[in-house]
Amino acid sequence: MKISLGKGSLLLPLLLIQLVLGSPAVIPNHDSTDLTIEADANSNDVVDTSIVEGVAPNEGQPPKKANNKVSDKVIAAADEATDKEVDVGEVLDTDTIAVPEAEKEPKEPTPQKETKEKVEEKQPAKPASKLPPPLGVDNFDTITSERLSFVEFYSPYCHHCTALAPIWEEAYLQFKTEAVKLNIQMVQVNCVESGDLCEREQISYYPNLQLYAPERNSETGELLPGKSKKVGMFPRSLVRTSENFQKYLRNSAAEYNAGTIDIPSSSELLDADQMLSILAGKKEEAYFVTFFPSTDEQWKKTESTGKSAFQKSCDDCLEYKQIWDQLSNQIQTVSKTGHFNCQTNPSLCQSMNFNELTPTNTRSTPKFVMFLPKTTGKIRFDYKGEVSIDKMKAWVNRLWQNAQFETLTARALGDVMEYRKELPHEPLDSYYPLENKISVIFYFDPDTNSDEDRAILPYLLDYVTYSPFNMYLYTSKHKKLEQGVLTQAENLVKFINADPKSSSQYKFNKASYLATTLTSKPTILIFKDNTLITDIYQNFAPEDMRDTRKIEKFINDAMYPLYQELTAELVPYYFNRPNDEHKGDKVVVTFIDSTDASSTNKQLYNISLIAHEYAYLKKEYYFNQISANREEKQSRVEKLKQQNSDSIPIIKELRREIPHLFNNNQVLFTFVDKSKKDQFYRSSKWNIDSNDYNIGDCIILTKDNRYFWDENLEGEQLTNDPTVLKPVLLSLLDPKLVNGNTPHIMLVGSPYGDSLRFMDHIHERGVLGYLSLFVILYLVFFFGRRLFKKRRFIKHKSSPSSSGAGILGNNYVPKKD
Repeated sequence: MKISLGKGSLLLPLLLIQLVLGSPAVIPNHDSTDLTIEADANSNDVVDTSIVEGVAPNEGQPPKKANNKVSDKVIAAADEATDKEVDVGEVLDTDTIAVPEAEKEPKEPTPQKETKEKVEEKQPAKPASKLPPPLGVDNFDTITSERLSFVEFYSPYCHHCTALAPIWEEAYLQFKTEAVKLNIQMVQVNCVESGDLCEREQISYYPNLQLYAPERNSETGELLPGKSKKVGMFPRSLVRTSENFQKYLRNSAAEYNAGTIDIPSSSELLDADQMLSILAGKKEEAYFVTFFPSTDEQWKKTESTGKSAFQKSCDDCLEYKQIWDQLSNQIQTVSKTGHFNCQTNPSLCQSMNFNELTPTNTRSTPKFVMFLPKTTGKIRFDYKGEVSIDKMKAWVNRLWQNAQFETLTARALGDVMEYRKELPHEPLDSYYPLENKISVIFYFDPDTNSDEDRAILPYLLDYVTYSPFNMYLYTSKHKKLEQGVLTQAENLVKFINADPKSSSQYKFNKASYLATTLTSKPTILIFKDNTLITDIYQNFAPEDMRDTRKIEKFINDAMYPLYQELTAELVPYYFNRPNDEHKGDKVVVTFIDSTDASSTNKQLYNISLIAHEYAYLKKEYYFNQISANREEKQSRVEKLKQQNSDSIPIIKELRREIPHLFNNNQVLFTFVDKSKKDQFYRSSKWNIDSNDYNIGDCIILTKDNRYFWDENLEGEQLTNDPTVLKPVLLSLLDPKLVNGNTPHIMLVGSPYGDSLRFMDHIHERGVLGYLSLFVILYLVFFFGRRLFKKRRFIKHKSSPSSSGAGILGNNYVPKKD
C-alpha cells in the first residue's frame, strides 16, 4: 500500500503532542513535495523512503525528563489523525488528553465516543516490535560492557528516527543470528525516556548511531565490568540501509576481534620542536599528522574519559578522533602518526595556513597532512578527501608507495596491474568494483639520465597523489617497454577487426603510430588496466621535461581509465568546463547492473570494443588531416619557387606550423550502476534520470554537461552496441564521415518535451533568455495590434458607407420641397 502525505497531514498529531507535553515540539520541515511513505498491506509498519541526516534533539523532542510520557489516547488520536481525516473538535476533546486519574470524574460514554471506540476496535492492532527494549541509565553500562554494541540514540518525536525505525528493525532481524556468532549486538536508547543518559553520552542530534566497545585494563588487557567507551560512528557518507548496517556490523566485529578498534592509539602527541623537525623533512620516516582546533589538555581529557572535551564549535572533533585512533593503528607499517593541537601551538599552525584552527569557539574541522623525508623532493602533502578510515588508509599507502619511485621491468609491470599486450575476443572476468589501476612510468635511458632529468619526479608524485583515480608512480629503464607499446598498437587493430558485427577491416599504420609515439628519453608512459591504448609524453627537447605545466596537462588528459564507474566523487572530473582544446570532448555513459555479473562483463566488453575502435579512427582522421595539410604546404612552397619569389615568403611558409590535433575530440567512457542509483543521485548533482533508460542503453554528453544525445542516426534509442554507437561518435567528430548525418541534440535538464524542444534555446540562456522572449512577444503583440488597427481604419475609410454613398452606391441628395 502506498500513501502520499502532504505537509499538513503530519501537523495535527504533532500539535496534539505539543499541547499534552506543554513543550515546543518542532514540526518537521518537509520539502514542498509530498512525503511518500510505503506500508505493507498486512502491516501497520510505515517505511519512509527518504532517509536523511539526523536532526538536533531540540528539533524532535520536548525538554528532557526522566519519565516524560504521552497518554495512550493522545497517541491513538495522533495515529488516527495521520491515517484519516478527523474532526479537529473531536480530536481535541478534553477527555482524550492525559489527566491524572484522581482528577477525573467518571462519565458515561457519549454516542460520539462509542462510535469512535467501535471504529478503533475495527482497526487492526499494531504488531508488537520484535526489537529488545531500549536501554536506560540503569543498564546501559552493563550491557555495552559485555560485547561490541551498535547503539541507536533516537527520539520518538523525530521524523528521521521514525523513518529509520523499520530499516533498523529489518537489519536487526536479518542479522540477529549472525550477531550472536560475531559477539556483537544492536541496541537502542530512547532519549525522551532516558534524557540523562543521552546528555551524559553527548548526543547532539537524532538519530545518532554510535559504536561502543567494552573497556579493558590497560595493563592486563582484561575487561572492566560495567565499563565501555565509544570507538566509532556509522559513516555519514553511507546511506542508511539494512544492507549497509549489516556490512558495518561485520567490519566492526572483524576489526574488534583483530584488536584494531579498542587498542590504544599509536598516534603520539607532538610538541613544537618535534613538529618543526617534521616540517623540515629531517625525520627519516613518513609522518601522517592531524591538526586539531584544541589544546593538549582537551585532547588528554577526551582520551582518558572517552567523552568529548573539545570546544562545542567543533562538532566533528570527537568523531574525527575516533577515526584517527583506529587509522593510526592500521598504517604503522608505512607511516608514523601524530596529533598536534593548534590552540596550544597557534603560531606554528598559522605558519602552515591553518589560521582557522587557532581561535577558540570558532567553527572549524581538523586537518590531515602527510610529511615525507626531505630526500623525496617534496615534504608536505595535504589530505583533501573524505574523512574515513578506508579512504585515508588507501591514500596514505598509495602516497608512501609512490614516494619510493620503484623501478619496474616489463615483466614486473604485469605483476602490479592488468597490463595487456593483447585482448581476448570475449568478455573478461572482471572483479567488481573495478580496481582500474593506472601506472605512470618515468622512462629513462640509464646512459644519459641525469639528476636534472629526475628532478621531475617530485612533481609527478604530486600530480599522481591528487588524482581522483587509482594512479601509481614507477620508474623504468627497460627497452622491452618500448616493444610492448608497439605490440599493443599492432594487436589493437587485430582486436577491433575481430568484432563479428563490424564490416570494416583496418590496417596498422606505422606512420600514424610514429606520429603519436615518437619521443626522446626521458619521457613518461601511462599504462592502464585491460587496454591496448598507452599514452606517451612526446619529449622533443630537454626543456619539454622541465615544463611542469605541460606535463601536468598531459597527465590530466591521460588519467582516465578505459572505463570507470561514474560516482558522485568523479562527476566533477568527467563533467567540467573544458578549455578550447577540449570543447569537442564527449562522455559516453552506459547503464549497467553490477548484480548481474554476466551482463556487466558483456557491457564492459562492448565499451572496450568501441573505445579501441574510436581511438584508432580518430587518430587516423587527424593523421590524414596532417598529411593533407603538409601536402598543401609543400604545394604552396613549390608554387612560390616557380614564381621566383623572394626567400622570405618561402621561409615563412616553411616555418608555418601544422597543428597536431590528436588530443582533440576525446571520448571518455563511463557507466552508471543502476543497482546503486539511489545513493548516486542522492550525493551527486547529475541531471540525467537513469529511470528513463534500461540496462545496456547509453547516452553521450558534452564535457560541460550541457547537451546530450540518446538516439542513433535513425532516431532510435542509443545502445551500448559498437555498430550502433560508432556512427554516432563519428558524426560528432565530423558529419562528413557518415554522409553528413547528425543525431538529434538535446539540452541536459530541459523541462520541455519533444513537442517544445525548440524552447531549449531559450531555457539554456536562463533569465536573460526568458526576458528576451517576453520582450519579443510584447513587441510582436504591440506592433501587430497597431498594424491591425491601421489596416482596419484604412478599410473603414475606403468603404462606401464611410464615403457618404447610399445603399445603392449613389451619393445622398437632400430632399427638395
